[in-house]
Amino acid sequence: MIFMENLNNKVYTFVKHMERNVLKQFIVGFYQLINKEIHYSSNFDVELIDRKRLTLKVVDYFENITSIEDEVKKSTATEEMALFLTYMAHMYASLMEIEKSLPLYLESVKIREKYLGVKHLLTAENYQGIGAIYEQGGAFNYALQYYGKALVLRKELAYVENDLLVAESYSRLALAYYHLEQYPMALDYMEKSIKIREKVLSSEHTLLQNSYYNYKIIKKESQPKKDYIKVILEPINKGIGAFINRLIG
Repeated sequence: MIFMENLNNKVYTFVKHMERNVLKQFIVGFYQLINKEIHYSSNFDVELIDRKRLTLKVVDYFENITSIEDEVKKSTATEEMALFLTYMAHMYASLMEIEKSLPLYLESVKIREKYLGVKHLLTAENYQGIGAIYEQGGAFNYALQYYGKALVLRKELAYVENDLLVAESYSRLALAYYHLEQYPMALDYMEKSIKIREKVLSSEHTLLQNSYYNYKIIKKESQPKKDYIKVILEPINKGIGAFINRLIG
């Protein structure tokens, strides 16, 4: 079984909260994957979709196939397919199923590099997702590579509405460097993230508050550590030394 127990509710929540346009593309991608052709026209009414039945179909399909990657290779690669794979990768990642999430991200990014081009925000989104999976698995150097690729694209394609994506990349880079104990780099990237978020977000926004919190944690870890055993033993050692000096004096 690919999915763990009680996944149905998690998938249902996942599908339930999708935005209408995203759900439409998700459905097209899903039916293209299982039937090798699109069964829904672009003008179908998303509100008429029984999301619970759709969820059960998604779960049933992925519980019974043996290889997602093989199924994808049999299908015609399109952006709808890439979107579907990306959301499935998100779902696996949220369930800590790293070994299943990563191939989906990698397959999706191949499709997007081919059909959308390397310089596209959706391609950058996949790079960011791949970096997050590597970070989740503790492969922080690989995470840095993909976060860096996402950042380069997001900065190049940046406009006002996209500033927060750049800030997200800075923040993820900061945390990866933090895990590698490269604190100056971590602080630098977190400061860049905060600077952008302060311009765009309210002071009470969760993202900004998280940035402040992470900055404090990194700052604290970057401070020289005291040798507390030495601090405790120093008076004792001085006392012993003075006692010995009196004996030999």
